[in-house]
Amino acid sequence: MIRNTILLIFISFFLFSCWSSSEVSESTLIKIENKNFNFNIPWNWEIIEDKENILPKAKEWVIELAATSKTVVSWFSNNILILSDDLKKLTTSKDYSILNNMWAETDYLEYKKISTKDIVFSDWEPSIVYEFEAKYNLDTPKLKFLQTASVCNKTKWYFITIALPTSVTDTSKYVELLSTFWCK
Repeated sequence: MIRNTILLIFISFFLFSCWSSSEVSESTLIKIENKNFNFNIPWNWEIIEDKENILPKAKEWVIELAATSKTVVSWFSNNILILSDDLKKLTTSKDYSILNNMWAETDYLEYKKISTKDIVFSDWEPSIVYEFEAKYNLDTPKLKFLQTASVCNKTKWYFITIALPTSVTDTSKYVELLSTFWCK
């Protein structure tokens, strides 16, 4: 427990020192506590409380968290979405992330993979982050996505997506943000 607390403090200080953009004037994150996980978001992002009425209904998944930047650039706000579902087959976070990326290649339009990065979540669970550009549909602009997955307690998986404008070239702070995910 003490080791985990020290790790969280270290990661928080690391993220605070690395978080620099026009969107974040004070380098701080706020901890979001869900009954099954913890996650940090920038202090100036807003949690979408009425997500069932604002966001499209997910087919099978549960929308666990939706947050968006209050800063709008070219009619777009950086945002994050965490979906969950019961795990139907035992798998790892890495394998689930790989599988989700195969789906992304066919589900998104104009999909172009930029990179893959190994990630270790705050609870020491390893996974993979996929960075790619794509469009949701013909009517939406091309965006940059960071996607990863975490399997928690061998019973539930979480699919985490950050959407950014394609003009963002350095995504390292967003990958660090993804690493703050922590299964309870």
